Amino acid sequence: MPPLKIMVATIPYVEATFARFNDLCFEGRLKPLPVRLSRARSFLGKIEFKRKRQLFGSWKYSDFVLVVSSLLDLPETLIEDIILHEMIHYFILSQQLQDTSTHGVIFKRMMRDINARYNRNVTISHRFTEDENELDNRRRQHLLCVAKLSDGRAGIMLAAHTRVLQLWNDVKQIPSVESCRWFTTTDPFFNRYPRAVRAKVYLVDEYELEQHLNDARPLQKIGRKIYVQSPPVQN
Repeated sequence: MPPLKIMVATIPYVEATFARFNDLCFEGRLKPLPVRLSRARSFLGKIEFKRKRQLFGSWKYSDFVLVVSSLLDLPETLIEDIILHEMIHYFILSQQLQDTSTHGVIFKRMMRDINARYNRNVTISHRFTEDENELDNRRRQHLLCVAKLSDGRAGIMLAAHTRVLQLWNDVKQIPSVESCRWFTTTDPFFNRYPRAVRAKVYLVDEYELEQHLNDARPLQKIGRKIYVQSPPVQN
């Protein structure tokens, strides 16, 4: 078996893969569409589009864009399956078919057919595995809330930079949160967690968490301004 190829999606690669699968799996019926890369953690791929309600409650879809994540190095076969997943959505929408839901009867039938015919592994959804999370070692600034919960466990929340002032107060309103500390850190360990726009705490192992706070710097909020304190946190 050849070694697994690990890569990051690029626009030329996505365009070439789209063209190849269009001919192979869709009989060339899909029109080329704009491709955009994203570094969001909330999805690996998606079709963006506009829709307009028609008579009798149906929808007309237009202005399609294929968006693929370039956040992580991933196996090439997984990137191919992500693109195929979105191509199924694109086929359904561009043909103005009205499926029973986002991944409804038509989508599932086409997905099963493509998987069986072409030995693919297209799925309804994909969650980042631990191995995939470990591949994201880029350093980026995080605004981190470390929460002590009423049952003694530890939780964290990474705040979206545009929402940190609101979240600073909102996280205290979560019933299970007893107290909070805020830090800024660039440790890649925290890349695996989404940036929150609403207050939500993720449980973490307290010992493991402390290992990744060595270089974190505490934050202080005065009025509507947030300041970085020093020195770095010491265990």
